Amino acid sequence: MYHLSKVLNLSFDEAIAHTKEALKQQGFGVLTEIDAKAAFKQKLDVEFRRYTILGACHPRIAYSILQTEDKAGVFYPCNVVVQEQEGGTVEVSAIDPTVMFAALENPGAKGIALEAKTLMDKVMEQL
Repeated sequence: MYHLSKVLNLSFDEAIAHTKEALKQQGFGVLTEIDAKAAFKQKLDVEFRRYTILGACHPRIAYSILQTEDKAGVFYPCNVVVQEQEGGTVEVSAIDPTVMFAALENPGAKGIALEAKTLMDKVMEQL
């Protein structure tokens, strides 16, 4: 599985706020926020469900991985998706950092990826 996911019984806006707070509590900052519904409407004139991509970054983890692998920045930020599901539920999904960094053959990078996964697991537990 390439992602960590959890279904929430919250409104979409509450789920966004709750996800941002959980990320913050584990040391992540949200660098970008993409409203896919609005982008698809503007660029393609099509309707889409509420779907927001939060570009999250943990500064200490990012610094560590870039000290180990200078090209690892191509993987950043770690994306966290908040999307509406049928039936009124909202699902939050995050990239699994160990999968994201699996292409790196540097042993030091593997340990950093495990640390990042531990933090992202804690985010998902808080949701």
